[in-house]
Amino acid sequence: MNEKTTEAGAASKIEDAERFDGFKFRVVLLGEATVGKTSLLRRFTENTFDEEYKQTIGTTFATEDVKIKDDDGTDRVVRLVIWDMGGQATYKELRRQYMKGASAAVIVYDVTKPDTFMAMNTWYESFREVCPNAIAIICANKVDLEIKRMVTVEPGQMLRDWFQAAYYETSAKTGDQVGAVFTRVAEEVFRSRSDDSKDPKM
Repeated sequence: MNEKTTEAGAASKIEDAERFDGFKFRVVLLGEATVGKTSLLRRFTENTFDEEYKQTIGTTFATEDVKIKDDDGTDRVVRLVIWDMGGQATYKELRRQYMKGASAAVIVYDVTKPDTFMAMNTWYESFREVCPNAIAIICANKVDLEIKRMVTVEPGQMLRDWFQAAYYETSAKTGDQVGAVFTRVAEEVFRSRSDDSKDPKM
């Protein structure tokens, strides 16, 4: 999963993902560098956590199947194709390219770094410019670092109300609420799907 996205490598992975004959949706992870986007993705898809920070170069992606129930109570399997976007400013145009066609964004900040919280509106607006009708989910990450926490619950809830988005407090280290975030994404994108949503949205 955690590889550089080369043209050949991405094409091969996308071909593998397209073999899935079901509901597939593109999801992007957004937020400042070091907030834990890659760690959230790895916790969700691999159930692992690496204490050592590794900068995401460009973009990487992974796929994961999520079981949900539709409105009739029928079991469904939704495949999320989750793109991890490097948070550095140099990747701004690359991020815009990969945001196109996304059904949802998980926008992440680090509760120990107020500047990452202050940048949330910029991330949200940049996503809305490209995907005005897509779903957004807010992640207040690294809640396991209670002693170092500087952004309390209340500002996150204000952000939730402002964005009209679901809000989760997560820890990629412990796994707390990580699965719940992506299950919520799967449920919401499935419910909001269009008639052509069985077409691959890679």
